[in-house]
Amino acid sequence: MHVAPDKERAFEEFVLERDILYFRVGDHGLVSFHGRNFNWRKRFSTEELRKVTSQQAFFQVNTDCYVNTARVSVIRDGCVYFDTGELDGKSVMITKLRQSRLKDMLSRRLAKEA
Repeated sequence: MHVAPDKERAFEEFVLERDILYFRVGDHGLVSFHGRNFNWRKRFSTEELRKVTSQQAFFQVNTDCYVNTARVSVIRDGCVYFDTGELDGKSVMITKLRQSRLKDMLSRRLAKEA
């Protein structure tokens, strides 16, 4: 499959930490990025995928999903909600164990910033 140069360039202009709420890793390196008002898919090599999933800005909430910790607004009832400014904004499911770890991590970050 050939991707148009404009689409490829548009993806390269994204700043993951700023523009992405969360992303899901699918089969064969296909990554689905989700932002406030867009979804974008891109196939990554193994090395590119390792680089993206190891970034400190993202936290793994389940086997295939990583959330942008800077964009998390609320964690409750097994869901992570984002700062989209909408009451029914985007959310993802999170396991109880990882929910506790994410809350702890965000609390520590807030304490450092204070």
